[in-house]
Amino acid sequence: MSSHHIVHLAHKLVEAANKSVEKNLPEEIAEIVKTHSAGAAAACVAAGWLPGAGGLAAAGVCAGFVWTMYGRINSRIGLPLADNIVKSLATGVATNLATGFIGAIVLQTALSLIPGLGSLGAATLAGGTGYGLTLASGYVYLKLLTNLFLSGKDPRVMDETSLKEAAKNVTENENIKQVIKDAKAEYKPTSEHPGGG
Repeated sequence: MSSHHIVHLAHKLVEAANKSVEKNLPEEIAEIVKTHSAGAAAACVAAGWLPGAGGLAAAGVCAGFVWTMYGRINSRIGLPLADNIVKSLATGVATNLATGFIGAIVLQTALSLIPGLGSLGAATLAGGTGYGLTLASGYVYLKLLTNLFLSGKDPRVMDETSLKEAAKNVTENENIKQVIKDAKAEYKPTSEHPGGG
């Protein structure tokens, strides 16, 4: 999934939310997704160095980045949702996407137990996993909000269960495996930042 796909989804969301008068808004929303994905990658690289617990720590870090990303998107489009609902949505989307990352978390945990190159490998894998999970979560959220607005549903009056169910429907009806694969492929470690850059 390239940055172009995220910008395209952001354009669709802005149109569906009747915010198309704000010309730079789609790019700002796409930048929120990309910034949080990069931040999650960097934080996950650091968490990946923790022997044994790095995989789970990285997953927790991702959940925090996803939650704040959703809050910033909501703020930008003028969609006030209670923090507990945004947090619940972030957790629900991440849980639905986690199956695509289970193998990476297990491998990362095993690698982290090997000093030196194993720890470096675990940190690099954690960065890619964090980037991919956060970017895919952004994709799903943009798609979720767009679908809700296009169907005439107002997320502000939906209960938490209905919102989670709508998010689950997006993850089931989209080719999420391809979204995750593309997101992971977009993550590029650099020599200055072995975990990513």
